[in-house]
Amino acid sequence: MSIRVEMDQALEREFREKAMKVYGYSKGSLKKAVESAVKQWNESFETMSPKEKVDNPVDLIDGILSQLKGKMSSVELQNEATKTWVKEVD
Repeated sequence: MSIRVEMDQALEREFREKAMKVYGYSKGSLKKAVESAVKQWNESFETMSPKEKVDNPVDLIDGILSQLKGKMSSVELQNEATKTWVKEVD
């Protein structure tokens, strides 16, 4: 199985250099380093606080939107979301 990832060029270069130092300059060293990094991330995920873990994102969004019930129509809410999204993109 493979995963394609785009990342900051400086970060990639630093990762490659460290992977080569740890796993050597032979074929497969980058694969070993990536597997190690993903395993460490997966293990750290288990220790995250409950705030950071979201079992069902739909329930989370529904809870947030329930506070707006009666204050805005769905069309007004969509317009606000679009304005916010456009601000973040600019």
